Amino acid sequence: MSLGARWAANDWQTSDVSPNFGAGAFAPTAGTGGAIDSVAARFGGYLGYNAQISTSWIAGVETDFGWADNKKTTNPVPGTTGLFFGAPLIGLPSGSARETWDGSLRGRLGYLVAPAILVYGTGGVAWQRLELNASCTVVPGNSFCFGASHNETRTSTRAGWTVGGGVEHMIGGHWLARVDYRYADFGTWTQTFFAAGGTGIGFDDRFTAHVTARTHTATVGIAYKF
Repeated sequence: MSLGARWAANDWQTSDVSPNFGAGAFAPTAGTGGAIDSVAARFGGYLGYNAQISTSWIAGVETDFGWADNKKTTNPVPGTTGLFFGAPLIGLPSGSARETWDGSLRGRLGYLVAPAILVYGTGGVAWQRLELNASCTVVPGNSFCFGASHNETRTSTRAGWTVGGGVEHMIGGHWLARVDYRYADFGTWTQTFFAAGGTGIGFDDRFTAHVTARTHTATVGIAYKF
């Protein structure tokens, strides 16, 4: 079992605002993106197999699963502040990024710096559940959403890579304690929002989000060696 914290580092970029109206109809005035970062407690477990391949070297494979509730909301969505046909947009959309469960399958290679202390590195494939939300309400004037009000949530299980390391100590009997850190990168998820608002003449609520998801996870753990 393990207990620790997970830092979610999400970079949200916005493009193709109201593409029905053509290039240049929307002019961003505060950049096209920004960070939506959060930190949350993480609870999980892990198991694996290790083999001593020489006097001081240990190699193995490990899998883990964890859950945390990372969530951050930003208002407005990065990249939506600007001018539409030369007039300031109002009623800008809010957006959020949320990470819940994660898991990984990794190789491990460690060195015994003392008979009961192992320093190791690890790396492999990782998975992350990511949820994006965007919402806005039609308001009088040059409203961002003028086809309809929206509240949309999209989810995806992202696959990526992870690398890290830690220190493991035999604390007595068959019990092992560890301190561990891992970095994971889940690539960029491209998602269009508000397409249901219509794309005919006179309205187009759409925009496209490009969210690059990365995490930093630090845990302490305890395990039983069979």
